[in-house]
Amino acid sequence: MAKKTVLWWGRFSPEYSRNRVAIALFKDLGWDVVIYQVRWCCRLGDWEFALRGPKGAKPDLVWVPVARQRDAMAACRWAHRRGIPVAFDPMISAWDKKVLEQQKWSAEEGRAKRLLAWETKLFNAVDRMLCDTSCHADFFHKHMGVPREKLSVLFTGTDEKVFKPAGPGEDPPHDPKAPLRILYHGAYLPLHGTEYIVEAARMTQGLPIHWDFLGWGAYKAQTETRAQGIKNITFLDKVPYVEVPRVIRTADIVLGVFGTTEKASRVIGNKVYEAMACCRPVINEYCTGYPPEAKDCPAITFIPPGNPKAIVDAVTPWLEKRDELVALRKEARDFFEKHLSMKVIRKQLADILADMGL
Repeated sequence: MAKKTVLWWGRFSPEYSRNRVAIALFKDLGWDVVIYQVRWCCRLGDWEFALRGPKGAKPDLVWVPVARQRDAMAACRWAHRRGIPVAFDPMISAWDKKVLEQQKWSAEEGRAKRLLAWETKLFNAVDRMLCDTSCHADFFHKHMGVPREKLSVLFTGTDEKVFKPAGPGEDPPHDPKAPLRILYHGAYLPLHGTEYIVEAARMTQGLPIHWDFLGWGAYKAQTETRAQGIKNITFLDKVPYVEVPRVIRTADIVLGVFGTTEKASRVIGNKVYEAMACCRPVINEYCTGYPPEAKDCPAITFIPPGNPKAIVDAVTPWLEKRDELVALRKEARDFFEKHLSMKVIRKQLADILADMGL
């Protein structure tokens, strides 16, 4: 049987975790992946393709990657003229980000209504919408009217060549007398709720608990300002992507998402995949998009969003049972392998492609 080909279309970063995972999965399923990076005008990417697009046989599928709304309509024009289906993996809605998450625009403003109309037309033009959780599938159906049959869940996953159990000598030795170390790592997005983590740290200054922050992003400066004077917080220096697992392994517990925006309740954060892949338990607000088994997993503690005391109450009991935290490392990895790993997501993608007749 001849190999199938997917054409990756858009101005995107192949190094972004979601793209790395999806590209690797296509290759693992025996597909050829051809990259077309739009350079000039995303909305005229089909015109640019005629001048400098990759040559060769007609692809079987066009894939528009994460957050590339600006590329999707041109991809649809080019693909649909040739009878090729288009799959779009937006991860986020631009309207959701502006109106609901960042609250920069009111939903009643003309520009917000125009953005919603544009995104609705776009999402309905593609042949398949990929959603990182079932919650986002519900969102796209409710707000953009995307038919249920066009919506498929494909978990985010993580690059398991990077995020994996420690090798010999890579896990720091467990010292029950050392402070309990809690880690936040991420992009300081509003949905992460770093302000609540800072307040939790403030409430535990008299306890042997230390809170590390790793990452960068638009809200990092605000977080640092809020944390001034709190002695049990350290803002770590930025490290290369491949070094993040080393930092995760210095932690006893990794923190997920605690924001109060609607989006926060619809996601399974990258940090959750990464921490559990590296054998660390997590604390996170609950999202119905988690596999049902997550509620019974001892390595995941679900708490209400926007509540520093709930974070404290989830952390402090471990001061008296530090040894049990070490045992939870295996529980975390076992849950990851069964429910969130590349093996699971590979099957999700294979089922989606089969449903599309590919």
